[in-house]
Amino acid sequence: MNLIPFAGFVVALLLAVSHGIETFQQMGESKNGHSPEMPAQKLLGVNFYFRSFYRFTSTFLFLSLAILQFHIYGELTREINSFPFLFGIHIPFLLLIGPLSYIYFEEMSGGEIYKIRSYHFLPSILSLIFVYLLRPKNFELPLLHSQIPIENLFYHTIIESLLSIGVVSIFIYTVSIMIRVFRWKFDFKKSIESSFLPFLFLLIYSLSVVVLFVLSQIVFMQLFLLACVGLTSLLVLILLLKINGKELIPNFKKETRSVRYKESRVNGINVNQVLQRLDDLMNLDHLYLNEDLSLPILSKHLGLHTHQLSEILNSMLGCTFRNYINQFRLQEAARLLLEKPDMTILSVIYASGFNSKSSFHKLFQERFGISPQNYRSKID
Repeated sequence: MNLIPFAGFVVALLLAVSHGIETFQQMGESKNGHSPEMPAQKLLGVNFYFRSFYRFTSTFLFLSLAILQFHIYGELTREINSFPFLFGIHIPFLLLIGPLSYIYFEEMSGGEIYKIRSYHFLPSILSLIFVYLLRPKNFELPLLHSQIPIENLFYHTIIESLLSIGVVSIFIYTVSIMIRVFRWKFDFKKSIESSFLPFLFLLIYSLSVVVLFVLSQIVFMQLFLLACVGLTSLLVLILLLKINGKELIPNFKKETRSVRYKESRVNGINVNQVLQRLDDLMNLDHLYLNEDLSLPILSKHLGLHTHQLSEILNSMLGCTFRNYINQFRLQEAARLLLEKPDMTILSVIYASGFNSKSSFHKLFQERFGISPQNYRSKID
């Protein structure tokens, strides 16, 4: 049974590495111009290091879960006695899980993640300082069931307090997410209909695991194993779905981002939300594939006047409506040329949303510096 938290550590570590690689690839594609940059990221003048941290939110989240599981394994097997410096290393990461989960939720639902202030991470930083810089010089791990030396009693008490604070913080962040989703459900019933119950089940399941960790600290330490089983099972499910290219909660991103956009329209135009919604219409709904797509049609999807959308595109993204749509169509054409070698050039043109052969060739040449036929041949 002690191998359960170790299995959870391995699975969480795999997820962290996988998300990290994906983020690096996305950053590389954006930098090299192979994929359209997310509009919201152009707006926000955020410090580079914080922006990079937010991009790797999912990586840090799963890494924190991995370290937590590894430490539990060390505690249960008493292997941690061989590595005293690892004692308490899980505390800073435990205190990160709550805010990282909330940022991950904000990112998935189209929220302005850069507004999550740095003080959310202050408890984790302070705990790291306490665990390592303020550790007693003569500190030794107590043997199982042995009494803690009086000179280390204060240090152990603070460690246990920080552990409790970490678990409670996860509970608070999770409840705040639940309240937000419930409010959306009641305010915009049909908009979040299909993903509400699966997401509610996931939150209740997560809260149950948190409660088990709390009870294991207060009542019965062996509940740690049950809590680890629950957490590891969830991580395994996430990994299996990721391997198969499926979402944990189908339609969650699409529905919640649509709700956020409707919510923002109540108080007038929120440019960040407009750009996020615009990005979703392109990347999630693939609206650019409609060859009849026009400025009035897209404006209607956004609930804006044509002049408002035109102004936002020009002032915030520095492009016209036609240029904005064509960048997605050209990227789709390039993808089809590589992934569908049996498709004719003409089929690729229409499948990408273009309705003019001559304009497609001209735009493709300008974008990639090579003709569609040569582009396909050069890659081959």
